[in-house]
Amino acid sequence: MLGFGWRKEELRKRWYPPQFRGMYQRFADTLRECIPPGAVVLDAGCGSGRIFRYELAPGCRVVGVDIGAELRDNPNVADGVRGDVQRLPFASSSFDAVLASHVMEHLSRADEALAEVARVLKPAGRFLLLTPNRFHYVPLMASLAPQRLHVWFNRRRGVPERDVFPTLYRANTAGRLRRLLEGAGLTVERLDRFETEPEYLAFHPLSYALGVSYERVVNRVGLLAPLRVVIIAVARRGHPRIAS
Repeated sequence: MLGFGWRKEELRKRWYPPQFRGMYQRFADTLRECIPPGAVVLDAGCGSGRIFRYELAPGCRVVGVDIGAELRDNPNVADGVRGDVQRLPFASSSFDAVLASHVMEHLSRADEALAEVARVLKPAGRFLLLTPNRFHYVPLMASLAPQRLHVWFNRRRGVPERDVFPTLYRANTAGRLRRLLEGAGLTVERLDRFETEPEYLAFHPLSYALGVSYERVVNRVGLLAPLRVVIIAVARRGHPRIAS
């Protein structure tokens, strides 16, 4: 594949220890830390669940919403509802928590989506999101590439076309995301940026090694935080700000 073969698992084992926590593992840790047992949770833009599997605390019930029919096969959700995250089909104050994994970068009206998230959250409910930073080299290159190239590239790394969506990056910097969250009435409790393993460069050992070097430099140097690829944010409805 890509002339060299996709070697993600082999290269990850070569460069990272078994205890390394990647992007999805760290987001799953955040979900377990911030969502209490017995919570009613909305997975906004849940999709098929093929890429990100997670387990919450005991007794949690997850409702999924997505515009696509593939949500019916999502193993993370107990109930699936067809709908647009920018106009959620739920009553106000319905959920203890809302999560969104790789959704924000696809939205044309991120401000409306966040207003809807705030509306359906119960008072003091949390919104937890995972999204890429648009200033990282992967989103920068993705912004310049046509959708058909995205589909071709991701097919070669094992991602089917149905899981490849156009990216807009309307909310995808730390500053922009914070402003949008606060504008929706959500108080930011945590906003973390970190670099993870260079999966997109796993088509050759040399490119992967260069990506590892980048990862280690930007994670160590605080001034380079705006160049890290992953943003994980936790925001609360109607709660005083406790962290920046």
